[in-house]
Amino acid sequence: MSITTTNVPARAPLPPIGVARSAPRRRSWAQASLAVLLIVLGALTAGYVVLRMGSTHDFLAVGRPIGAGAEITAADLVIVRVNDAAGLKPVPAGQAANVVGKRTLMALVPGSLITMDQITDTPVPAPGMDLVGIALDEDRMPTLSRIPVGASVLLVLKPEVRPAVDGGAPELVPPRTIAARIIDRVAGTKVGQTLLNVEVATADAPTVALYAADKRLVLTLDGP
Repeated sequence: MSITTTNVPARAPLPPIGVARSAPRRRSWAQASLAVLLIVLGALTAGYVVLRMGSTHDFLAVGRPIGAGAEITAADLVIVRVNDAAGLKPVPAGQAANVVGKRTLMALVPGSLITMDQITDTPVPAPGMDLVGIALDEDRMPTLSRIPVGASVLLVLKPEVRPAVDGGAPELVPPRTIAARIIDRVAGTKVGQTLLNVEVATADAPTVALYAADKRLVLTLDGP
């Protein structure tokens, strides 16, 4: 038996596949201008941030609660680094000697910055004066914006209504007034109520406390 073999003709190589090339993009002047503008704005923003970070300073702040009239000690203070803010005049850390030993005009809470408007050389209460706490509803005092800490006020004591004699009209008794100074103020536990610490003469302190507890006290703003 004979085996016949035949040669398979070789295939011709395939022609290369052509890949279409995209035409080169043309950058518009608008895109280039926008890119330049974004770069400039980024540089300005970075410069502003650097300047703001560079304007921070060390100031004195409250480290623990300080009551109204209390003497400030070095242990009450901490140093914080903050940015300068318009309208604020905190005490620089290097002036701690001007703060230690003075007394507060109001209660100070931890974290708040110290300002010279919050402290005084005069003890609170001053000699011959007492500090009395009173709670007033909004209808027995001016608006809070008109009675800042340190304001001089008049406490009007509402007298008792005396019964009429022999069927006549009730006797009108003129109210008594007591001079006072606002030492501190905070929101009360009730809506529309304000808690005030007022400095009054020692002889008037029991009367003010009694009338305030009986809700027969009205606060008025003393004129200049």
